[in-house]
Amino acid sequence: MSLKNNTAELREKSFYYSLLLFVIVLPFSEAFVSIAAAILFLQSLLFQPVSDLKKSLTRHKSVFYILAIFGVYLLGMLHTRDLALSMYELKKVAFWIIIPLGIVLSPRLSEKRFYKVLTVFCMAVTVVAVIAAIRFIFKSAFNITDFRDISLISHIRYSYQVALAIFCCIFLAIRSRKESGGFKYRSAIITMAVWLVFFLFLLKSITGIIAFWGTVCFLGLYHLFAVKRKINYFLVIILAILVALPFIYTKSIWNDFYNVKKLDPQTVDKYTASGNPYTFNFDSQEKENGHGVQSYICDDELRKEWNKRSECKYDSLNRHGFSNRSTLVRYLASRGLRKDSAGVSQLTEADIKNIEQGIANYIYAEKRYSLYPRIYETIWEYDRYKATGNPNDQSLSQRIEFVKASLEIIKTNIWFGIGTGNWKTEYAKAYDELNSKLKEENQRSSHNQYLNYIVKFGLIGFAVIMSMILIPVFKENQEKNLLLWLLLVFIGIANLGDANLETHMGLSFFCLFYSLFLWHSPERIKNFTFQEKHK
Repeated sequence: MSLKNNTAELREKSFYYSLLLFVIVLPFSEAFVSIAAAILFLQSLLFQPVSDLKKSLTRHKSVFYILAIFGVYLLGMLHTRDLALSMYELKKVAFWIIIPLGIVLSPRLSEKRFYKVLTVFCMAVTVVAVIAAIRFIFKSAFNITDFRDISLISHIRYSYQVALAIFCCIFLAIRSRKESGGFKYRSAIITMAVWLVFFLFLLKSITGIIAFWGTVCFLGLYHLFAVKRKINYFLVIILAILVALPFIYTKSIWNDFYNVKKLDPQTVDKYTASGNPYTFNFDSQEKENGHGVQSYICDDELRKEWNKRSECKYDSLNRHGFSNRSTLVRYLASRGLRKDSAGVSQLTEADIKNIEQGIANYIYAEKRYSLYPRIYETIWEYDRYKATGNPNDQSLSQRIEFVKASLEIIKTNIWFGIGTGNWKTEYAKAYDELNSKLKEENQRSSHNQYLNYIVKFGLIGFAVIMSMILIPVFKENQEKNLLLWLLLVFIGIANLGDANLETHMGLSFFCLFYSLFLWHSPERIKNFTFQEKHK
């Protein structure tokens, strides 16, 4: 009996420590996540006979629904024409098997250890957020030119971890409110949550922020309808503001962008202060901060004055492969300066350095702690795409092309899709049929998980996968598990902007916490109600 108890304790400890390892490395390294997933799975097979494995699978039959998602990919191989690519796809989605089985076949975590895993996860995410903030503030020292590079993993996937950590902090703070010594712990947790909310916006992942914002609105609606009291009109007002604020803010930036003073060809100054002629393109719609880009340009003066102030020559390309000339012209326009020697002379040394680094608008450097430049950039990309039809090297524009190509494929493969491993060939055909200007190296599948599923497996396969994710929630009586629903709502929204469940970090993150919340949530989480808080 003693040996049996020791074995049981050893198994729970090995599971507990493998989970701790997983949540610690999750925000740090993609390679370490693969190792942690393998350890999680292997430890679940140790120290127990086959009969116990069978009991675990019998007790949690819902795991077979999750495993069936991998089965959809296997069935999709029946009409694959690219075996190498299909095998690569299977390798990418192997987390649908490894992580759920690793968690189901392990002994149930105690409530105390469950909360410790969440606490360590929040701490790991917070530590990386501090590291990323330091890299952002001192980005020149780290040779960072793009805000997307401040995190240690994909900034989009990391934003999901930040968002979940915020929600976990909320639950941890609520849980600790009546515990001895809970005040210090709760204060630390609340401090982490506040910092992570601030950092999420500093990270500027539009997909992550929209998903977080939408999930907060869902949480507010849940509270509004779950708490059986009189209607909380204050909460209704807060929710209305939360819904309206992003649209109002975006509309104000949109207006700033398109509020351009039109020039009259008859009344504009034709010559610079030095007597050299300006060139104008009155038909151009290109603009920066409400100023026309292709107006008041004197290339001779620009070249001479710029080459005096910079080693990056006027007619050469910068480190990103873009023309120094075009970057300079856009930057001057963003400052409201004319593109002549007088305009260049008014630039500061910081401006010169920005231009040399390929920054084409001063707001990208000076408003770096604000979402304004990120939203402005998206509007600029859409405007350029609408004017030229060229989507290359522009995140939003390329995504629009990805969606167009996906819909083109779906039209002729609506029920069963194109199968596993065929997407490169089919997308190449679709881009060709659409006469897309997207360069071959930029041609990819849709950054929308739902469209990706429909492309590969048709409406039938899509419906099966969605069902396989949702059915276990009800089979395991987790329909009141608010933490699980917050994860599902968040990923559900985020999947509109990215194919998260077909990326290494996105799928490993989702499978880990989906499985953990589904099969190991303590009763307080499993049956969480806001009423408890007010008792």
